[in-house]
Amino acid sequence: MGQFMEAVIPKINKIITICKKPSLRVSIAFNVVAFGLLWLGYSAVRRITSGSFQLAQENAARVVDFQERIGLPSETVLQKQIIDVDWIVQVANVFYFAMHFPSMILFLLWAMFRKREWMARIRFALISTTAIGLIIHLAFPLAPPRLTEIPGFVDTAKVFGPDPYKLGIAKAANQFAAMPSLHVGWALLLALAVLSIVKSRYRWLIVLHPVITTIVVVVTANHWWLDIFVGAILGWAGWLIGFKYRPLLKLSKKEKTSLTSLGPSASEDEALKE
Repeated sequence: MGQFMEAVIPKINKIITICKKPSLRVSIAFNVVAFGLLWLGYSAVRRITSGSFQLAQENAARVVDFQERIGLPSETVLQKQIIDVDWIVQVANVFYFAMHFPSMILFLLWAMFRKREWMARIRFALISTTAIGLIIHLAFPLAPPRLTEIPGFVDTAKVFGPDPYKLGIAKAANQFAAMPSLHVGWALLLALAVLSIVKSRYRWLIVLHPVITTIVVVVTANHWWLDIFVGAILGWAGWLIGFKYRPLLKLSKKEKTSLTSLGPSASEDEALKE
């Protein structure tokens, strides 16, 4: 037994060291596995809730009733402001399905190769936000405004196009996952991360991402106000959780030099701050 422990303990310590300070290859592997598991979880929730049409409709009626009782205006008020301007509606439709995943993927790639010391924190925050969101999707299937029998809402993707479902882009989407809005949750989390990582004064422009996302998900009739509120809380909470429980990775001078060589030089970074 003693010999066995002597052989095993060093290997366990090595694994712990690798996990605490992963190389770029190990970090990439962590990301692939983590986000792959999230996708499997999303797909499982979609399959489980796919037959929840009636419950999703009933939950939508409950959400509308709650919003009315606390004095929130109907989402149709905002949708009616732009519904007569075809090109704005079409841009909103494209933004809805073309910005959600691509923007997060680009951000994660940038963080992985240029700000790797932040990657563990970002990954933990994103997993926390998404995992809690999936649990709510499972527990509370909710139809978006465009799929309800409540009058006044226009399914802008079907009426004005482009329709991601006809194009085959959104076939894997969960139709009854309006609560919470992970579009808004992810957008806010991404913005908080950029504001923490980037030092340029232009970093504040990223605030437009969650703001525009919020407007888009409402005018396209994809989310209720309550979905947006809960999604924003999850994005904010996810970033706080990541900040508290995942310290920044300490990189060696060689690793920092390697990362710097992939992008702007230090002098260029300083120029941006001015």
